[in-house]
Amino acid sequence: MKVSFAAAVLAMLLSDARAQQVPSRSSISDVSSSNAAIEQVVEEPAVSTHQNLRRRANVFSSNNNNASVDVIVVLKDEGRRRKLAGIGQKTSAERKAAAEENKAAASAAATSMGAVARFAYGSALYGFAAKVPPGLLKQIEADPRVAYVEEDRIVQLDPREMVEDRRRLAPPPGKGPNKDDGGGGDGDGPAQSTPWGIDRVKGGNTCADCGKAWVIDSGVDLDHPDLNVDVENSVTVFGRKSTPNDENGHGTHVAGTIAAIHNEIGVVGVAAGATVVSVRVLDRQGSGSYSGVLAGIEHVYLNCVDSDVANMSLGGSFSQTINTAVETASASCPFVLAAGNEGRDASGSSPASANGPNIYTVSASDSSDRFAYFSNYGSVVDYAGPGVSIDSTWKNGGYNRISGTSMAAPHIAGILLVGNISTDGTVRGDPDGKPDPIGVC
Repeated sequence: MKVSFAAAVLAMLLSDARAQQVPSRSSISDVSSSNAAIEQVVEEPAVSTHQNLRRRANVFSSNNNNASVDVIVVLKDEGRRRKLAGIGQKTSAERKAAAEENKAAASAAATSMGAVARFAYGSALYGFAAKVPPGLLKQIEADPRVAYVEEDRIVQLDPREMVEDRRRLAPPPGKGPNKDDGGGGDGDGPAQSTPWGIDRVKGGNTCADCGKAWVIDSGVDLDHPDLNVDVENSVTVFGRKSTPNDENGHGTHVAGTIAAIHNEIGVVGVAAGATVVSVRVLDRQGSGSYSGVLAGIEHVYLNCVDSDVANMSLGGSFSQTINTAVETASASCPFVLAAGNEGRDASGSSPASANGPNIYTVSASDSSDRFAYFSNYGSVVDYAGPGVSIDSTWKNGGYNRISGTSMAAPHIAGILLVGNISTDGTVRGDPDGKPDPIGVC
């Protein structure tokens, strides 16, 4: 496992001309019902999925008191931080009660500093996210209650994960754009096949007694016929006008690799038929913010159990707050992280560089066990998984083939649902000279 210390996530960004309008403030409350939204005033912005994170024009580092800045503020309160350290060992009800107390205190701290919390954090992190008015940033940084302030940044889906093969297998009858005509696409839907990656990791058996897979991503197709989705525990961070349903496709693809049902249609997942939970932190364009991702991490931390697994096929440049949040939340269940697609050392990426005994960072390999040319590498990587030309489920009841470390990570997540991870050989051509072991069931 890797070694670093980091946490948090960054505030909902004002959407661009293509996105919905973003109101000026928000707050967060725990999710409690089907299709629940993590409550905030910010509506769905233009934010994205995997690992091509872009900074927000250096507004934070060059603030000239003329522009508002989106920030994550991490608070010091040692008493509350000690309480946070024990949350993972408490029952779900105890965790939520402690988190609510901390969130209320964090929100009050924001108010006393002259800020309005968009998100308040009370479990994986103690602090808040806010848009800071002109001139206020230096005051907040100097406040003795503040540990540090980090700029909120965009998480953006790498376009390379979406364009390798636009072939979309026809959805089954009653799904997809032609569902009202009795069919989902050009045919009756694909007969079931087993993707090469599922065979490579020795998965595909029905997993009747598995835990749940918490997919922190663009959402999951809530009524996909090839997935068992826990709708009640699924959430969105984009406000009450949004739902946990996947409008991008990326998260549904991840979910299918983990747990697509062993039936007569589509594909098979590693832990076939296991329950998946949608934690939607990315919009229809595959975009999100670190502040929203942190809210998703907190939801998982407060609701998962040790037999579950969380998958994060997203990320960007190094963030102390993101890494800390993942490291804290991994006390409740394993976290599986995509290494990233920039072809560089993953130690400069988050959450890929997060470290802990219950954290697994995954690089990508092809069907010949060769290291994928795009995959990040380095000492922070624990395992390699199939990540080239991966068939899986897609939005609107469909299927798609794409590549990326986002596709490799859910193979490892599925293995962890089935049981302990084993290895079968190593990848060839690992750039760091230390070939990653290939994880298998």
